[in-house]
Amino acid sequence: MSRIKPLYDGIKLNAAITSDNHIDINAKDNKRRIKTIQKTLKDVQNSEYPVDAYITVGDTTSRGITENWEIVKECFKGFKPAKKIIFTIGNHDSWDKGGYKGYSNSIGNFYKYSKEICSNEIDKPYFSREINGYHFIFLGSTEVPFDEDCAALGDEQIGWLKTKLDEAQKSKKPIFVFCHQSINNNHGLPRTWDDHEQDWAPEIGGIGGESDKVKEIIVNYQNVYYFSGHSHMGLNGEKSLKANGYASFEEHDGVNYINLPCLTRFNHHGENEKIGWGIILEVYDNKVVIRPRNFAKKKMNRKIIIKDGKPYLENTI
Repeated sequence: MSRIKPLYDGIKLNAAITSDNHIDINAKDNKRRIKTIQKTLKDVQNSEYPVDAYITVGDTTSRGITENWEIVKECFKGFKPAKKIIFTIGNHDSWDKGGYKGYSNSIGNFYKYSKEICSNEIDKPYFSREINGYHFIFLGSTEVPFDEDCAALGDEQIGWLKTKLDEAQKSKKPIFVFCHQSINNNHGLPRTWDDHEQDWAPEIGGIGGESDKVKEIIVNYQNVYYFSGHSHMGLNGEKSLKANGYASFEEHDGVNYINLPCLTRFNHHGENEKIGWGIILEVYDNKVVIRPRNFAKKKMNRKIIIKDGKPYLENTI
């Protein structure tokens, strides 16, 4: 076990990123989920180098009800894992006990607790933040989607995304995009959507009907990193890509796609399906490094080869 520290000297930005925390007051294993999150927060807080951002990529709760968000708030009490804390909205965060019927209440809770826990004041499920001069763009459903597991971004948000990417590209720095759902068909979807492969519709597990619109925009920009969760896949590297055609880290048309495992619940379709996994994002003058870490066990990935024979992703800018 070891404390988190940058891989190289001269780091310009670092962030700890997890997905699918799934706090659920009605889950039998909710105490274990809480413990895993608190171990993660403690590990990040104890980093040898101050962490600039702690980010979740959606489904911080299993239902966006007040009781669950109060538990999340309690989880974070006493911890300061990073200078900034940011939640991305997920489909589960948009549900209440009756599913999407309670969307308006759940989205209100997302705004409320983003402010109370993260000091992040928002009035839309999509927003952008600049951290250390780097652009972070967060996407989320603005209405009830056609399929409950997909997203509903809408033309206004998709137009906004292009505007934000235009602005970010001027900096000539890497751009980081967060959306709970991946682009359709990435990371082995839809066949990897569940632990038992089935004949799923093409959009299942991904954004859905608007996936092509998002993809057609982001491929026009350099050094874009797109982070997703949602599918509860384990950690996969080069071996899985060669054998199965999918991995947690993929590159298509110049865009880097990173799909995170579920932090607190079972994973599947993975070379490592254990809980506790997230990633450390490190940015330097001439490179981006993304390293998988099991925060609950305080260990970096050393066994699964991610790219170019390394147990992590390292790209030259």
